[in-house]
Amino acid sequence: MLREDKYFQSLGEEELWQRYCGFFDLSLDEYMEIQGGLLMEEVELVADSVLGKKVMGGKKPSSVEEFRRLVPLTTYDDYEPYLSERQEDVLAVKPVLWCHSAGRGGTFKWIPYSAGALEKPYYISNLILAAATGKGEVNIKPKERILLNLPARPYASGSLFHYLNQVFPIHSIPPQEEAEEVDFQERIETGFRMALRSGVDEILSMSSIMVKIGERMAGQAQGMKFSLSMLHPRVLLTITRALLRSKLARRPMLPRDLWSPKAIITAGTDTSIYKEDIAYYWGKSPFEIYGSTEAPSIAVQNWNKKWLTFVPTCAF
Repeated sequence: MLREDKYFQSLGEEELWQRYCGFFDLSLDEYMEIQGGLLMEEVELVADSVLGKKVMGGKKPSSVEEFRRLVPLTTYDDYEPYLSERQEDVLAVKPVLWCHSAGRGGTFKWIPYSAGALEKPYYISNLILAAATGKGEVNIKPKERILLNLPARPYASGSLFHYLNQVFPIHSIPPQEEAEEVDFQERIETGFRMALRSGVDEILSMSSIMVKIGERMAGQAQGMKFSLSMLHPRVLLTITRALLRSKLARRPMLPRDLWSPKAIITAGTDTSIYKEDIAYYWGKSPFEIYGSTEAPSIAVQNWNKKWLTFVPTCAF
C-alpha cells in the first residue's frame, strides 16, 4: 500500500477532507501561524548551508520580522551558478529530485526538491478539489484513470506527476514511462486510443494542448474513418454514443461527446485565456492552480471553482 493510499482505506470522507483540504477553514491568524512556523523551520534548516549563508549574509533570523529586515529579495540569478550545475553540496539537504522549467532564451531553470517539500500532499488536495462539487466531497479514489498530456520529466509537471504515482496509485493514460519514450504528438494519440477503451476519470493537461485537440477533433470528425483499433466493443460503444450526441446537437463530434471526466486540471499561465474554449470542447471548465517550478501549488480554486486560495504549506 502506498503512503497516501492508506488514508483512503482507513479514513471516512469527512476525515479525508480535513486531512487534504482543511486549510480552507483556517482563520487568517491560524494561516499565518502555520506560515511563520514553517518559515522559521526552513531558516533553521538552511542557515549553515553554502546557499543559506550567501542569501542570509551569514545571519540566522529568529523571527519572521527579523527575516524580513535582514534577508534581501533575490532572483534566480542569485542561485544560478550553483543550481544550473546541480551542485548538491551547497544545499542544506540532498534533494530527492531535480526538475526544470521551460526556461527563457534556451536556458533551463533547475530546481531541487527535498523529501520534506514533496511530503506536503497538495497534489491529493488538488485532485479532490477539482472533482468536488461541494464542500466536504471526496469524489476520487486510488487508481483513478487520468488522461495525461504533460511535458515529460525532468520538466516540473512531469516530474511531480511521477512522484504522485509513487505515493498514490494512479492509472495514467498512457503509462508515463511508455509516454516518455515517444514524441509529444504520438503520446497524445496513444493516450486517446487507450482512453477510448478504458474511460477517463480526470484529465491533466496543458491548457493550450486541450484546445488544439478539441479544434483538431472538430475538424476531422466529419471524415473520420474506422480502423482495426476501433473494433473493440467498448470503443465502438463510446464512438457510437459520441456520434449520436453530436448529431443531436447538430455539430461536429467533440471530446465532450466521448468522455465525461469528473475533473479537468490544467497547467500553464494561459488557462484563463483558454477557459471558455476548454469548457466548449471538453464539457467542463478547468480547475485552476497557481504555481511554478519553484513552488508548484501556491494557490488553488475551491470546490465551487471560484477564486484562488493560498496554500499555507507551499510557499511563504
